[in-house]
Amino acid sequence: MMAAPKKNNDDLKRSLKSYAKYSSLGFQMGALIFGGAYGGKWLDAEQGTDKPWFTMLGTLGGMALGLYLFLKGIKSDQDG
Repeated sequence: MMAAPKKNNDDLKRSLKSYAKYSSLGFQMGALIFGGAYGGKWLDAEQGTDKPWFTMLGTLGGMALGLYLFLKGIKSDQDG
């Protein structure tokens, strides 16, 4: 009868570990998008562009890098 609480405790630890990993991947993705947009906005202001080309490129670059790292993190979780 003592084995059942241990199993539930192990399941809880595994669930919390997964939750922490995936939430950190989400925060990382958000930070990359924000950083790209902010950097692009700064470049647009420095260069005096008429349209926000650097902002768009920075945002898309942050999205691409964030998605790449997110998928890489999920793949490493499935492999191990």
